[in-house]
Amino acid sequence: DCGFCASGGNQLLPGACLLSNSTVKHVCEGDSRPWFTRGCPSQYGWLAVLGLALYIIFFAPGMGTLPWVINSEIYPLRYRGICGGLAATANWVSNLIVAQTFLTMTVTIGTSMTFLVFGVISVIALFFVLIIMPETKGLSLEQ
Repeated sequence: DCGFCASGGNQLLPGACLLSNSTVKHVCEGDSRPWFTRGCPSQYGWLAVLGLALYIIFFAPGMGTLPWVINSEIYPLRYRGICGGLAATANWVSNLIVAQTFLTMTVTIGTSMTFLVFGVISVIALFFVLIIMPETKGLSLEQ
C-alpha cells in the first residue's frame, strides 16, 4: 500500500503525485496509465489536454494577435513607436500580474473562483474592445 492510495489500491488520492514517495511516483508514472493521466491521479486528465488544445486553437488567431495588430494601426505615425512600446509594456506587466497572483488566488479563493475572476476580467475586456476601440477598416495609417 502506497499510503496515498484510495481503497482501490491503485487509484491515487488527488494531489498524491505531488509528493516524492517512490511508490507513489511509480504508480503515477507507470506505463499502465494512459499518457494524459501520467503524473495526474485524475480520470479527467484527457479533459485538461482537450481544454489546453482548445485554448491554443482559439487564442492564437484572436486574442493572441489582436493587441499587436491594433498597436500597429491605432496610433498616428509620429507617436506609433512610443505608444506601441507603452502598450507592449502594459501587456507584459498584465501577464506578470496574472502569473504572480494566480497560484495565490487558487489557494486563497479556490480554483473555480480564480478562473471566474479572470473570466469576468476577460468579459469586461471584450466589451471594452467592442464598445471603445475604434474601427480602423478602410482608414489610412495616418487617419
